[in-house]
Amino acid sequence: MKPFIIALLVNNHFGVLTRVTGLFSRRGYNIASLSVGETADPATSRITIETRADEPSVRQIVRQLEKLEDVKTVSLLPGAETVARELLLIKLVVPPARHSALFEALEGFDCRVPYDVEGRLILEFSGSPARCRELLAAVSDYTVLELCRTGTTAVSTLGELTL
Repeated sequence: MKPFIIALLVNNHFGVLTRVTGLFSRRGYNIASLSVGETADPATSRITIETRADEPSVRQIVRQLEKLEDVKTVSLLPGAETVARELLLIKLVVPPARHSALFEALEGFDCRVPYDVEGRLILEFSGSPARCRELLAAVSDYTVLELCRTGTTAVSTLGELTL
């Protein structure tokens, strides 16, 4: 099974997300990642779903999504022509004596530190899902108090979806 990213444009009102995710659960497909947000048109939302399946199963998911009433468009984003990103917020316990070691471990990651008070740091990072996994490995020696990770959001460089 390999990962696939599906992008949908849907009507922006209550119940739509439930119907979309319900389709996955009723058919036994797992959602590895999910992100939702309004588009430039407040009446339309974009849903980005990452799932792992074989190709025939993903094609069937796409066909079933296209049949849902509030779904305007569905696109299976092509891997090589897709820019995918996640956002990480990580709250760490870092004693002042270990700050330099942490920042050395973060070398090469474009992290922001919006909060640094009394041995607690919050790191902010945006990058590909693979790069996010690398960052998490880089901070694994520190105590993680809280980890917030958005789902994958992605856009095709081929420009299939609008709005």
